[in-house]
Amino acid sequence: MTFHAASARPRSSEGPPDALYGRIRASIETTPASRMSTRTRVVLAMAAAPLVAVTVLLIASQVVYQRYAVGLEVGAQSTSQLGWVLFLLVGLTLGSTLVALWRSRSGLGSRVLPLALVAGLVGPIYALLVLENPVHAHDPGVVSVEISPWGVRCVLIATIVGMFVLASFAAALRRAVPAASRLRGAALGAATGAWTGLTVFLFCPSSDYQHLLVGHVLPIVAFTILGGTLIPRALRP
Repeated sequence: MTFHAASARPRSSEGPPDALYGRIRASIETTPASRMSTRTRVVLAMAAAPLVAVTVLLIASQVVYQRYAVGLEVGAQSTSQLGWVLFLLVGLTLGSTLVALWRSRSGLGSRVLPLALVAGLVGPIYALLVLENPVHAHDPGVVSVEISPWGVRCVLIATIVGMFVLASFAAALRRAVPAASRLRGAALGAATGAWTGLTVFLFCPSSDYQHLLVGHVLPIVAFTILGGTLIPRALRP
């Protein structure tokens, strides 16, 4: 009687099926080894995201307002409210990034539920924080600078930050997501959107609902969709 080693491994009702392990082994055998480990790429991507956000923020703030982080120092209705919203946005950004980039010991990353929560809730939570009771006054008093009701500058800033951050996230997990790659891509897009939302929050003192919806919230939705549609192909081994 022939005994196969593969049959000796017990199946776990909680773990991935045997077919998935087979695909992972096959892709490992056929994929050339990277010169840089996935863990290193993830660490670099997590460092690149704030670096890109801060760099774009500082440059844009100087070009437009000739001062830094206007969203933190001009026209705030309540300092305590501004501080709480900023704290929650930073937590949302870091938390979604950790979930989206998490690798785990098995190499399969975060489970489906956390990824789905990040992909589905980052945009609504951000919208609730900035739209429900805007932290800035209706007249922020930014001298000689007209703030577009359509958030043109904020959309441009969000696009620049988002493209760099999403590219770094995709490069970090390139050929390293054997399962749920579409959901992982959407989570990466949502985490990217959180970085764009935090950047424009620090940059912009507007309280206009149309401006906030188009210039601050819409890019988060756009990057979530972009991540879920274009990134999975790069993530799969």
